[in-house]
Amino acid sequence: MNLLVDALSRSLPAEIFVYFVVFVRVGAAMLGMPGLGEIAIPARIRLSLALALAVILTPVVGPAIPKLPESALSMTGIVLGEMLVGAFIGLAGRFAMSALVVGGAIIAQQTGLAAATLFDPGFGQQGAAISAWLVAIAIAFLFVSNLHHLLLHAVADSYTIFPPNNLPPLGDFANAITIWASHSFALGVQIAAPFLVFGLVVNLAMGLIARLQPAIQIFFIAQPAQIAIGLAALSLTLAATMRAFERGLMDKLEPLLSLP
Repeated sequence: MNLLVDALSRSLPAEIFVYFVVFVRVGAAMLGMPGLGEIAIPARIRLSLALALAVILTPVVGPAIPKLPESALSMTGIVLGEMLVGAFIGLAGRFAMSALVVGGAIIAQQTGLAAATLFDPGFGQQGAAISAWLVAIAIAFLFVSNLHHLLLHAVADSYTIFPPNNLPPLGDFANAITIWASHSFALGVQIAAPFLVFGLVVNLAMGLIARLQPAIQIFFIAQPAQIAIGLAALSLTLAATMRAFERGLMDKLEPLLSLP
């Protein structure tokens, strides 16, 4: 009996450490994952989901986890490295979602709906109503098209690309985040490109009418038509917008996947 207790006392901390290391990376990744890590989801549900995913992934990635270190300093280094890798993976999805926020803000400005603001559940702050609407549709599209599987697949493959016992490539991480930020802004402008042309034509027409007929209150006449035509154009370009979001997400996740 004493031998069994001694064996459990030696093996149990090592097993718990393996689960804990996996949980740190998965939990940090879920903080930024679109759909799975939204601020609107209660913290207990997100924590429970991260624990469940850690339990599922541990038998698969367990051999890549280092042994329980003897010093607290080594353990702290491993935990911090896992947090950085997980946060990096989560940011890949979050930057793809930010392109919709940029595009929605430009669309709202061009369609006369810039003053219409809503609470954006994806980013936890006030934003343009069109941006919040696009983010909500993108989250639904994410689950319908099973793109969330790619996010989870990226977490599992990260143990091959970024081994837990090695120092994360901080320089590469910073360079990738800079590239993601610029590409997300460019993708947002591309999403809103038809509305930039639409806004230019409408504002030019309103300016010409105001110059030719100063007595006409052109703003009150053209504003409802501008909003109606803008919303109609938004509904027609919604499919292309979701495809652009999918392309942007895939571009960021493919380097993190160890595809054959």
